[in-house]
Amino acid sequence: MPMSDLDLLRPMLAFATVVETGSFRAAADRLALSAPYVSQMVSDLEARLGRQLLYRSTRRIALTVEGEAFLPHARTLSEAFAEGLDTVRDARRGLTGRLRVSAPTVLASPAFARVVRTFTADHPGIALEIDLDDRAIDPVAAQVDLALRIGDPGNDPRLARKLFTTRGVICCAPDLAPTIRKPGALSKLIWLRSPLTPAHLALRGPDGRSVTAEPARQIVINNAALIRAMLIEGNCFALLPEFTVRETLVASVLGVACPQWVVPDVSVYALYTERRTALTNARAFVDEVLSAIVGR
Repeated sequence: MPMSDLDLLRPMLAFATVVETGSFRAAADRLALSAPYVSQMVSDLEARLGRQLLYRSTRRIALTVEGEAFLPHARTLSEAFAEGLDTVRDARRGLTGRLRVSAPTVLASPAFARVVRTFTADHPGIALEIDLDDRAIDPVAAQVDLALRIGDPGNDPRLARKLFTTRGVICCAPDLAPTIRKPGALSKLIWLRSPLTPAHLALRGPDGRSVTAEPARQIVINNAALIRAMLIEGNCFALLPEFTVRETLVASVLGVACPQWVVPDVSVYALYTERRTALTNARAFVDEVLSAIVGR
């Protein structure tokens, strides 16, 4: 940015605030400035841009075509500025407010329990709500501040952040695992598949050869607890993220089928809403997820 344009930053903030509040008077009250001064800043901005941004009347203001085009950029600046201030202030005084998190049921694991326990201990001022649901929800429509998603993050890359990639493992009953060494043996079993898991399972062998598993049948289940319970009963298998079953495998509650074969990795994403007030809390939760699960 040229130095000559730096003095436009404050008028841009004023313009965004005027549009948000609906009047120069309301914007002045929010900014703790006089209404004439706010009006003059917007006029100066228009003069520098060589374009009228607002239609003004005694009763209301309205955006011009140029104003509508310019507003998203001014709003982004305003929100980034406010978010930066909030981040520094919150780091000093502690985070507060509500945080609604949506996550797939497969995350109901000891690893995720540690995330929740540590986060609530570190941030007692946050009222945390967690909804476990395997549907691919729209965070905005569901009024969720943060959605953790395994697999496809959806169609809005602006809101999605890839957190990490983890190894997938084929799990089954521990007494069944020694008999399921190659993909062909999966043809005798039922595949318990989450709606979030692709309908085709490709495995790569030690020699680099790829094979598509052909299970006896599939049952789609949108509850990881039920999947784990049925796995223990036997005659079935499931593809699960390794970090969600790590303790279960160590305790031999479940076993690993086809251990020499590589299955697709599983990616975990965070989907944020665009509400500035929720972003700081959501990012703090994501930081805890990364720290507890992947050690960063």
